[in-house]
Amino acid sequence: MSELSERLGMEAGNCFKAGNNCSEAIVQAFRTVGGVDIDDNAYRLCSGFGGGMGHARDVCGALVGCTMVISTLVGRNKPEDKPLAEIYPISKEFHDRFVAEFGSSACKDLMPFEFNTKDHLRNCLKLVNRIGKFLAEFLEEKGLLK
Repeated sequence: MSELSERLGMEAGNCFKAGNNCSEAIVQAFRTVGGVDIDDNAYRLCSGFGGGMGHARDVCGALVGCTMVISTLVGRNKPEDKPLAEIYPISKEFHDRFVAEFGSSACKDLMPFEFNTKDHLRNCLKLVNRIGKFLAEFLEEKGLLK
């Protein structure tokens, strides 16, 4: 675990405390501390993913934010840039590691508390911090984050 991964985890948590949802917090931390070039429009795309898709408790919003960061680093702007076969394995590997580490990719499993309660906020703050650090470690291992 590097100093950068620690800082990114803390920043993700700080972004969550500042009012960002889980998906926004991950993306914002990697925009500011991680130096990942994600513009305001792309950042805005993650607003609906908090709470597992707008409180539907489906796919973890923080995981979606992680996938957005990964896609920014390895994705493409048009189909002829590179085949999806070069992109999907990295996202799939992160997803599988995420599930192994956290036990699920579903918000309903990761966050059992009623939304907007102290228990919910405390739980998600801890998760967002851990997930930010987890993503940073993954990206460093892959040579995608300097």
